[in-house]
Amino acid sequence: MRKIAFLALLLFVSTGVLLFADASMIGTTANNYLKILPPAKAAALGEAYVATGDDINSIFYNPAGLGKSMLGDVSFTHIEWFQQFRYESLALLLPFEFGNMAFSLNYMSMPSMNKTVIDPSNLDGYDTIGSISPYAFSGIISYATEFSDNFFIGANLKILDYAIDPSNAVNGSAITGMLDLGLVYDVSMLPGFDIGLVFKNVGLETKFLTEGFMQPISAKLGLGYTNNFLNFEADAEYVTDNDINFGIGGGFTIFDILSLRAGWKGGTINQFTAGAGILVSGFELDYAYVPYTTDDLGMTHRITASYKFGSPEVRLRMYPAVFSPNNDKFLDFTFAIPKLMAKGKVRKAWLTVYGANNMPVKSMIPVTNWSKIYWNGYNDFKQVCPDGNYRAVLTVDYGNGIKSTSLPAVVALDNTPPTITGDANPKIIKPGALTTLVVPVNFSEYAQDLHGIGAWKLIIGTMDGKVFKTYSGQGEPVPVTWDGSDDTGLNSVSTKTTYTYTFFAMDSVGNWGRSRTQQVKVLPREIVITLAADTLFDIGKADVKISVYKDLQKYADQIKAMDKPRVIVEGHTDNVPVSGRGKYPTNQALSQARAEAVSKFFVELFEMNPKIFTSVGKGDSVPIATNDTPEGRKQNRRVTLRISASTYE
Repeated sequence: MRKIAFLALLLFVSTGVLLFADASMIGTTANNYLKILPPAKAAALGEAYVATGDDINSIFYNPAGLGKSMLGDVSFTHIEWFQQFRYESLALLLPFEFGNMAFSLNYMSMPSMNKTVIDPSNLDGYDTIGSISPYAFSGIISYATEFSDNFFIGANLKILDYAIDPSNAVNGSAITGMLDLGLVYDVSMLPGFDIGLVFKNVGLETKFLTEGFMQPISAKLGLGYTNNFLNFEADAEYVTDNDINFGIGGGFTIFDILSLRAGWKGGTINQFTAGAGILVSGFELDYAYVPYTTDDLGMTHRITASYKFGSPEVRLRMYPAVFSPNNDKFLDFTFAIPKLMAKGKVRKAWLTVYGANNMPVKSMIPVTNWSKIYWNGYNDFKQVCPDGNYRAVLTVDYGNGIKSTSLPAVVALDNTPPTITGDANPKIIKPGALTTLVVPVNFSEYAQDLHGIGAWKLIIGTMDGKVFKTYSGQGEPVPVTWDGSDDTGLNSVSTKTTYTYTFFAMDSVGNWGRSRTQQVKVLPREIVITLAADTLFDIGKADVKISVYKDLQKYADQIKAMDKPRVIVEGHTDNVPVSGRGKYPTNQALSQARAEAVSKFFVELFEMNPKIFTSVGKGDSVPIATNDTPEGRKQNRRVTLRISASTYE
């Protein structure tokens, strides 16, 4: 949106500038030879080249167009002007990653003329004292880049040496510097259309002797259209010392070799222009015919020879760099992400994937959408390729013999799951019997994969295939300690019962592997049961609710089944002071009372031995969650049963 607003502002400014052209200023500016633009190609188009220019010729019309050039370019132009004026121009364009740079040297020579002084005594009114050979020389340094998508900016720095009398080193010449600033926008909503705007010859005045002359500052706006064989443009130009000038031109190309061009210029001088060009293997020869029939000045001829070299840079990376085409809908594809110039000029492009021995496994995947170039891991025979490293290469054809190939982008195909082992301790091993694990159990999982581990899982199950306890995590496996509880936290293992455990791991591209399932018996050394205090008690009180009778009976039956059990009952609170909320002065006192109440509940209602119970109040000293939130404080308000036995079977 900001780009559109910026363009609208520029168009408004340039339109306003055009309204104030003033022909009465003719002859008041210096360095007017700058209005002679060397390249033959653009001259044949009526000098309408501000918007569609995209090659080395843009140095003289709109430096922003240099940013659209994809190749290196060198050119030489010779102009046969009327009255034996001659103009030579040498230009070089070099594309770089940071933008395009161009350089130009230009020289205009004029025929020798007499040098005279006023002499009233002479019948002619002057005396001839010698001759002068005026010339004009300029050097240009240009820079252009794609500022944002389809938006190009550029600038010229010009240094001029304009000599009227080269023999007079003091007052016969003047050196001046000036700038050109331009922009081009490729209209994305209208493919092929371009808008260009350039401000030229902006600089300080040129002085001869004591008199200064302003530069021939101009602003030129253009709208054009181009495709692979046709181009058309219309321009309007404001110059500070003349009428508004207009230019219109177009051309077409036959078989990418022969170009025919014509144009018309109006305003200061009305004239027809024409020309042609031949392009063969990067070499181009252009000719322009521009007559000046007004005042019978004569005909002008331009010839430009140029050569384009190099190839447009194409970069490619594959994302993800490792993928797994196993149809699990996770990283089943790898996408080609290209970076290249002038996507709108690409005639065709394709992706080729190479395997071992530089042999193609997937040939010429056509590019129809730049945002959706992908490889699914299949070869030309519609079979999944084996695991390994592959190289993807993008080839781009711009036409006119311009073709570029990216450097190979390496991508790995991986359908092999990780290798997994694991162990559990402590354990009791007896010959001819199942291994017995003693709770709490420490599980250690080990997983290896060429491309890293993405996730892991440990599943403890029952013999009927049900999941009893699950541990999982991201990244490399970490040791876990199982306290014998199930996933709900309400049930614990049964002594002498057979369980299974299996380790799982997923690599970074979604391939899951598993270890061999182990069958074991499980004996509890200590069972830890956590009971929510809000379920057992009312706020600030230590009387066990009768509604939890059935829940506590289940734990009582489990304890009774053990040989010589020991039960430590721990009371815990949050950190909110209890002052004013009941008969307990501190959280420590409340937690102690609650631990004793739970022990008493087991003894009196389930007729259990009071000697196996130990009641401990922890207060708020052992939080298991933050006390800064209501949810965290609720978790911290709890009663913990730590159940152990002296023997296991």
